[in-house]
Amino acid sequence: MKEAKKEAAPKSRDGKVVSIAGDKLTSTCGKGQEHHHTVAKDAKVTCDGKTSKLSDLKAGTAIRMTTCKEDENKVTAIESGKHLAAASH
Repeated sequence: MKEAKKEAAPKSRDGKVVSIAGDKLTSTCGKGQEHHHTVAKDAKVTCDGKTSKLSDLKAGTAIRMTTCKEDENKVTAIESGKHLAAASH
């Protein structure tokens, strides 16, 4: 009997924007550690449920990132908004 390969699911993680330079995102996690990610060209960026742009995110903005299942340093979606800011306090 063959075992089915378990496919890795995309992961989401919460953090805060430190900086954005081109397609590079630096964020902090809940432990205060910095993480560096590459944002996919077709990444979905939203703010309060509305389509937004990566350049709209400013330092200190609370975000929820979804990373690629094959490469957890590649971000495929970023969500920001009041609901995340409230949760991070």
